This record gives sequence, structure tokens and C-alpha cells, in this order.
Amino acid sequence: MAEKPKLHIDLALDDERVIGYKIGYALNREQFYSWLGGVDERYQHQGIARELMERQHEYISQESYNAVRTHTKNKWRSMLMLNIQYGFDIIGTYTDDTGEAKIILEKKL
Repeated sequence: MAEKPKLHIDLALDDERVIGYKIGYALNREQFYSWLGGVDERYQHQGIARELMERQHEYISQESYNAVRTHTKNKWRSMLMLNIQYGFDIIGTYTDDTGEAKIILEKKL
């Protein structure tokens, strides 16, 4: 996948049912982008998003990236807070094509 190099997917399962996911890819040799993630609403508030983030960061460290970056929106407060709790810093903001404000976060590894 040329536009998403080194695509990496972590899944959370309940038996054989996918209940959460975390997807990311290489921005370059030194930076990994944590692109998409989510947890089935019936399984939220059980630490699944936190576990998926930890797994993704283990992979990122093993692959020798220096930093992980992500974007979020203010309305997704729980994800914003989880990122901050896990050592991400807010490094900027921008307005996307639909006019929504996005928050850029980065964590040095």
C-alpha cells in the first residue's frame, strides 16, 4: 500500500469477534502515524483502547521509530485525554477540509 507504508493493525477480540482496533503506518523512517482506532461501545471503559495503544507502542519501539504522531478532535475527549496520559504532547492544530479543528499530538520514544 504505497500511500500507507508499513501499515500495522492491532485487534482486540472477544472469542472471534473484533471489538477494537488500532491502525497506523510509517510517516517516514523515524515517525509512525497512529491513524485510526476504536472500541465497540459495548466494550468501552474496560481498558481496551489503552491496551491497543500499548501494543501499538511496543510495535513502534521494536521497529525503531523515534516518535509517534496522531490527530484528534476536541469532541473526542476520552481519546485526547488517553493520549495525554500516555505522554503525547500537543504540538499544533489545523482546520481540515470540512472546517473542523484538529489537534496534532506527538510522543517521542
